[in-house]
Amino acid sequence: MTSGIEFDVDGIAGGVTLLVDGYAQSHVDPADPTRLFFEYVRRIGHVIDAIGLPGQPIRALHLGGGGLTLPRYVEATRPGSHQVVVEHDAELVRQVLDRLPLASGSDVAISVTDASSALPALAPASFDLVVLDLYTGLEPPAFTTEPGFLADALGRLAPGGVLAANVADAAGLGRLRHLARATARVRPEAVLLVAGDPAVVSGAEEGNAVLVVAPAGVPDGLEQRLRERGPHPADVLAGPRLDFVLWSAC
Repeated sequence: MTSGIEFDVDGIAGGVTLLVDGYAQSHVDPADPTRLFFEYVRRIGHVIDAIGLPGQPIRALHLGGGGLTLPRYVEATRPGSHQVVVEHDAELVRQVLDRLPLASGSDVAISVTDASSALPALAPASFDLVVLDLYTGLEPPAFTTEPGFLADALGRLAPGGVLAANVADAAGLGRLRHLARATARVRPEAVLLVAGDPAVVSGAEEGNAVLVVAPAGVPDGLEQRLRERGPHPADVLAGPRLDFVLWSAC
């Protein structure tokens, strides 16, 4: 369980940053849940915006809770959405809800358990979106690249659904390659897409990239949305460019 939980208030913008053991883990703007501060979170926000029709309720599964930034975003932009959050740290959940309660009437169920244990209990093909953002400090659990876990996560996607994973990586993209290759082996028919800062997705610098896995194809206009709506600079790897990055170093 987490011991070092802190909340840092931005006196100018009014946002609150959740710090876990000294690491900035989440940022929430209680007055405006649509304001996504971290770059990778904004990119996942673009993925959310591309699903279905604008404002249409969706069913979302969040593997990793943090400050519940994205569940708040989904509720604000798509009222009536049904969401499930899986977070293993009960104390983190308690402190986040005490300091930053969810909006009244939000349909957000929080399951305090390990993600690898929670997935088999969830109905298959029941979510339009699965967000994978599991880290302890800077390290993800080893099971996040295991075929069984990835098959379970992707198996919860409804037809047309997408999985979006936050990949915090060192220069060289070793972690991204590992996760993307494992995902492609589990669902070879899926279309993959990677978005992030050009220096990160080129492998030149460390940072966060977003991996999108879409078994039925990426939502219309998503690649353009990720390129044009920032945060800038922005780059998207797809098709042959992504294949080269993922497989040329095998």
